[in-house]
Amino acid sequence: MFSLRNFFILPLIAAVLTGCGKTSASAPKTPVTLTQAQAQFLKIAKEELKYDVSVIPDGRTMWIYVPLNDGIIVFRPTPENQAPKAPANEGWSIVFLKAFFDHPTKILSVSYNITMTKKYDQNVSYQNKYSDEYSAKQREVLTALTRAYFDVGQKIIHATLTVGNEQAPAGNQVVENVKDNPMNPIKDDVPPEFFVMVFADIKNGVGIKAINYFPDMKMALSNPPVISNEEYIKRYVFELFGDEKIIGDKTGDRLKTEEIVLGDFLAKQIENRIKYQFTQSGFPPTGEVRDEIWAIVAETFRLYEFKGVEKIKLIDLNTQQESTYDKSQL
Repeated sequence: MFSLRNFFILPLIAAVLTGCGKTSASAPKTPVTLTQAQAQFLKIAKEELKYDVSVIPDGRTMWIYVPLNDGIIVFRPTPENQAPKAPANEGWSIVFLKAFFDHPTKILSVSYNITMTKKYDQNVSYQNKYSDEYSAKQREVLTALTRAYFDVGQKIIHATLTVGNEQAPAGNQVVENVKDNPMNPIKDDVPPEFFVMVFADIKNGVGIKAINYFPDMKMALSNPPVISNEEYIKRYVFELFGDEKIIGDKTGDRLKTEEIVLGDFLAKQIENRIKYQFTQSGFPPTGEVRDEIWAIVAETFRLYEFKGVEKIKLIDLNTQQESTYDKSQL
């Protein structure tokens, strides 16, 4: 079955993390201002790539609007020499999954229906793939963002940084916010916290939102990287959406934007991590679904040192059981 997540994430990470857009450990760059970075990004996009992109700031979230003329997903005939499908096998199926962070109560709720089922591959005469236009633009726009914004309001320091269970080697380049360093003259020009790349099929009114947390992007694209490719895949959030208002919209004027906040982003990322663990990991869960999800939630909050949650509710829609955890259990 066609998986939008698999199709989008893996080619993107493979293209970007193999070298394009990475910073060099031997040649630290001079910090730049946000205004300079925005001008540089638009110059790269419009003059080098010849893309009609728009930059739309919303608080500390930078929206990048990229119109597409050839759509996002196309259908192609299945090659005649394609390998035969595997026999039926048992695996995890996600019937329903939704994580939501309620700001007034500071409660994260995860509703899910995840069951073990027998899966059957079907031989069909067609297959799905992304359009050439979309494949190129989603790769090159992220690379352009990296080139333009990587050193906004930042300086390079040499240190050892622990991220999750991974530790960067001594001497690795780690970034420090200029605003936290009173000796640096650029005090107020801090980078966006989130980048949201919107690839819009302006003929059919559908699109993809790709949400990047800027510190994650820096850690993944540093040279050497501070976090692994697999970890970055789990942190990279994207959503497919439909909106008739974007039909014919070449500038993003009709795009509905909002400032992304960390609590909402982590809820989306927890969904990503659960999907990855149950459907993509080479080591799928073997224990209770609830325990696996709780471990993912706790690990995510620990990685980001997120203190804004009071309780976590896990709601199993299959068994109708609800489990509540206190923040002290994190």
